[in-house]
Amino acid sequence: MEPEPRKLPLRFYEIDLLRFLAALSVVLYHYTYRGYMADHYSPVPFAGIGRVTKYGYLGVELFFIISGYVVLLSAQGKTVRQFFLSRVTRLYPAFWAACTLTFLVERLWGPGAAGGPVGAGLHPTTGQYLANLTMLHGFFGVPDLDTAYWTLTIEIAFYFLVSLLIGYHLLRHLDLVLLLWLLYVDLAGAAPVASPFAYLFFPQYAPYFIAGMLFYLLQQPQGRTWLRYVLLAVAFLLALRSSVARAGDVAAYFHDPTAWQVGVGAVTAFFLLFYLVAFRKISFGRFPWLARLGALTYPLYLIHGNIGFVAFHRLGPFLNKYALLGGALVGALLAAYAIHTLVEKRLSKPLGAHINRWLTRLDQGADAAVGPPAGHG
Repeated sequence: MEPEPRKLPLRFYEIDLLRFLAALSVVLYHYTYRGYMADHYSPVPFAGIGRVTKYGYLGVELFFIISGYVVLLSAQGKTVRQFFLSRVTRLYPAFWAACTLTFLVERLWGPGAAGGPVGAGLHPTTGQYLANLTMLHGFFGVPDLDTAYWTLTIEIAFYFLVSLLIGYHLLRHLDLVLLLWLLYVDLAGAAPVASPFAYLFFPQYAPYFIAGMLFYLLQQPQGRTWLRYVLLAVAFLLALRSSVARAGDVAAYFHDPTAWQVGVGAVTAFFLLFYLVAFRKISFGRFPWLARLGALTYPLYLIHGNIGFVAFHRLGPFLNKYALLGGALVGALLAAYAIHTLVEKRLSKPLGAHINRWLTRLDQGADAAVGPPAGHG
């Protein structure tokens, strides 16, 4: 796949909106369903709205489609080094801030929480915190500091795969790569698999990333080949299979019936929405303010979980639960805004410059160790 002419806008505000809605659905799922239903994360039940928000976990699937699209877009024309720097500066400053704040709240406020037993996940160790700061903890079996962090392990594996595609000049053969990846997903099945290949190719969620990549390829008229349409159809069918399997996993974990039909409908809607966005059937170009919502999504996803659960434990016995829910949502949004403005905007560029200088020194040291070619010097 050669880099294609860019006639479309560089930013699709529709994706910003979808990203924010996906994050909001995950937040509501955690606060009104997941926290109470398992592991003693929250003592506050929301039996009414929980019947609907229990399906908010599907926001993660939408996130993965968006990631496939956005990451392939960001990989165009980059070297491995440039891609690495773009991902590090995008992910780590907000993540370090969220990790540190979560750890401090859990250690200083969580253990004495009122209102019944408190889940072990709200009592992190210092070693767990330090391991999580690397964002590689999931590959070594270290528990997540926050319930939402599990997706980051999958994202890191995806970035590693894209870096391999860049480094080995395989983006020009991306159709073949996606075909082979889909074949592996089909053979591996939709159930979670514990193997090195599963860590690298994450078959349970790969169809969503692949679909996002294909939507990027198909958005330009010259990229609309019959093979890519076939690959997208296969990715869609495998995504439906994964959604049915995941509904079963969720039902088993929470001991609560979960309708697989809802997952099938949601995934179908995600694909249709992305088709409309990629093919410019809908456009929110008149609403640039949506970019601000998109900017809040990542820090909101990182900061809302366990800090919110600690608040539910502490304040649940004393406040109206819907007032507490509203306050937790507002607090999470304000914290996300603070992380975006005070951390991401201020630290991303200096961090990139520092890492770039460090990589340059490593390259120079390697060159000096190798020495000049034979016959020179």
